[in-house]
Amino acid sequence: MDAPSSQAAGLEAAFRELRPDLERRARAMGAVNEAEDILQEVWIRLRAARAPVGNPRAYLYHMVYTAVLDHKRGRRRSSARDGDWVQTDYGGLPSTTQAPEAERALIARETLAQVHARLEALGDPAAAIFRRHRIDGETQRHIAEDLRMGLSTVEKHLRRAYAAILGLDGDEA
Repeated sequence: MDAPSSQAAGLEAAFRELRPDLERRARAMGAVNEAEDILQEVWIRLRAARAPVGNPRAYLYHMVYTAVLDHKRGRRRSSARDGDWVQTDYGGLPSTTQAPEAERALIARETLAQVHARLEALGDPAAAIFRRHRIDGETQRHIAEDLRMGLSTVEKHLRRAYAAILGLDGDEA
């Protein structure tokens, strides 16, 4: 009965003495942020250890090694599990990557149809100037020269087109 308690006390004393080295070992193995957690696990495990240990230093280093590997495996399993869950439509819920995509496409088509209808109702030259400037990328100056009108007239037609697209009266533009 006396040997196990002195054995545990010896392991605990070795742990306290080697703690900074054990923490460096855990960090060196890649457990930079988890080193404290790993040492806590090692402490709990060694408090439960009852077998005699011939070389406490080697035993503690091996315990840190095992705990770091366990943490890495756990993170890998957790990451794989989370990845699988995301790929199976968020745990059985409707896929959020497909529904909004289709909805966005439908909204975009409807909006484009409204813009087209408003431009058609506006008529030329405002609709044609808007298309040449905003869709074809022509400069206002080039359009003004081509249509033989002043730059301010082209700007006026663009303002009318913008107002029509936004559903405003021509007076508000």
